[in-house]
Amino acid sequence: MFKFIDLFAGIGGFHSALSDMGGECVLACEFDKDCQTVYKSTYPSTKLISNIREITRDDINDDNSIKDSSEIDSLVPDHDILCAGFPCQPFSKSGKQHGILDKTRGTLFFDIMQIVKAKRPKYLILENVRNLTGPKHKETWRLIIDSLIEEGYNVSDNPTILSPHLIPKELGGAPQVRDRVFIAASLDNKREPLHLERDAHKYRHNPDDWDIAEFLLSDDLISKDSRISDYRLSVEELTWLNAWDYLVTELDSDSLPGFPIWVDALKSRPNISDDMPLWKKNILNKNSIFYNENKDFIDKWIQMRWSPSNKTIEEFPMSRQKFEWQARKAFPTKKNRTIKSLVLQFRPSGIRVKPASYLPALVAITQTSIVGPNVRDGIMEFRKITPFEAAKLQGIDGNIFKNAGVPDNVAYKQLGNGVNTGVVKYVFTHLFQNDRK
Repeated sequence: MFKFIDLFAGIGGFHSALSDMGGECVLACEFDKDCQTVYKSTYPSTKLISNIREITRDDINDDNSIKDSSEIDSLVPDHDILCAGFPCQPFSKSGKQHGILDKTRGTLFFDIMQIVKAKRPKYLILENVRNLTGPKHKETWRLIIDSLIEEGYNVSDNPTILSPHLIPKELGGAPQVRDRVFIAASLDNKREPLHLERDAHKYRHNPDDWDIAEFLLSDDLISKDSRISDYRLSVEELTWLNAWDYLVTELDSDSLPGFPIWVDALKSRPNISDDMPLWKKNILNKNSIFYNENKDFIDKWIQMRWSPSNKTIEEFPMSRQKFEWQARKAFPTKKNRTIKSLVLQFRPSGIRVKPASYLPALVAITQTSIVGPNVRDGIMEFRKITPFEAAKLQGIDGNIFKNAGVPDNVAYKQLGNGVNTGVVKYVFTHLFQNDRK
């Protein structure tokens, strides 16, 4: 049995993963009220505080009112692992700057490090968005790593980017793109740092081998717990898909364009101005070539009216007059080609379709993935994936939202912000194995 604390806990992804591995959560911290509701419902015996600065600061609004380490030590239970899916505000150069860590004083990472300094947990598992490792955040990344090294932790300088769809199922993977950076550190700076990303890639897992159908429920099973109609598409949405499915199924060509198709760009001559960016000129040129190669079909298709709303495609919202075909692997020829066998997203840039292998990332706002009726038996027509199914992709029991009385829109947001439990287990396992070598 080991003990851990769960900072910036969300709905408990770290808690779920590490408790499955034999751990006991002795303290959790989460600021969001809706997440607190789910966390308390799921883990009622775990002490939950709302603000990490209740522990680390005398005044939560004062960056300089730092508690003494001995006081922090008394407030935080002893633990072996500190977990944190921490927010990453821009690190300021203001302040006294007496050391590396002082440069992070106004950030929540600074508060994590105050607990680290006071408690000296043997292991740290930190998670953040991939952008933390991008060129705009080089200094932030360097400060984080240097802060850990300064405290005696063994940690790799190189970012470890992991996604569940790149990890085999038997090692905790799942069919969802979710690129996140993980920082795995141990209080032993004599060993070689852990190289998780390199280890994940050595398994030669092919993400195209995933089958999202294994993670989906039949409509009948969904109907037992909720109204399946809540996840069906609207009349307008079905109209958009019917129009584009006709093009996909009826166009007399084995290959569909890989570039975005824009209805207003389907002209014999592209409408290009000198001040346009090159990428847009390229798309307009390609659309014009596509139109000229299929003029008779496209002219007829644009004039057609589509059920159930009886609109032409030029009457659709502008973003629904755009289409991105990313399913060449699923349909190398025209045979049986249809978007009903694919995964779809309604995006600001257009309707995107891809093979039903793995899903795009769950997002915290909109763009919930849509599955077609041919993706698996028992799906009767196009519908959005349910929060229960989305939770399964995160390795979480979808019943937690029902038990907590959380509405679907909140559940989608929480899952989009959550950590994938399978990836956490993967990191945990390799961190422990590396430390025992």
